[in-house]
Amino acid sequence: MSKFIQKIQAQKLRRKGFSIKDISKKLLVSKSTTSVWCRDIKLSPTQTRDLIKLKDKYVTMGRLKGARVQKEKRLKRLEVAKQEAQKLKKLSINEFWIAGLSLYLAEGSKTMGRVQFTNTNPKMIRFMLRWFKKFYNISKSDIRCSVLISQVHIKRDGLIKRYWQKYLNIKPEIFTDIRYTKTNPSKIYSNHDNYFGTFSFRVNKSSNILYKINALNERLLNL
Repeated sequence: MSKFIQKIQAQKLRRKGFSIKDISKKLLVSKSTTSVWCRDIKLSPTQTRDLIKLKDKYVTMGRLKGARVQKEKRLKRLEVAKQEAQKLKKLSINEFWIAGLSLYLAEGSKTMGRVQFTNTNPKMIRFMLRWFKKFYNISKSDIRCSVLISQVHIKRDGLIKRYWQKYLNIKPEIFTDIRYTKTNPSKIYSNHDNYFGTFSFRVNKSSNILYKINALNERLLNL
């Protein structure tokens, strides 16, 4: 097709309201050439508005496509991470021991005169209860528990207690209280119905155990 015919076609398409980019793609001509051919053609206000809407649509589609691509990449990375995590088999006694020490170093109380472990992750709480049972023969009857949570959850009091009691298999009598923190009552939390607060368990008469754990963790940090 000759350049002259392409120019005529480009001008016809432009008069119909096509964008320079679309004309360029349709005729397989560079955008700069298409722009020169069509520079004297004025679009009507309606055509201009339609092109702006079309451009906004393409931008939105591009963003959605980009977001979808990024999501797919993220999901693939998560799947790879999960597959790699499966290589971690059952912990040996020594590994279990060091894991518990490290978790207590990160999340446990060191200065309250007794053992106390605090976290929002139920699995971590359960792990540490098992750890104390294994290495210090601390049973669930030796602990007292409490939860710290925003006052916006005050109507869920019973639900919160039942959740922790069932998940950790603990008796109601060792659950001392739920403490509520003040917060903006108008603030809406997306995870409101699936949040159960920060859980703490304290070990009765555990000052000697705390001294040992602190000494061991100090040693661990200096190895």
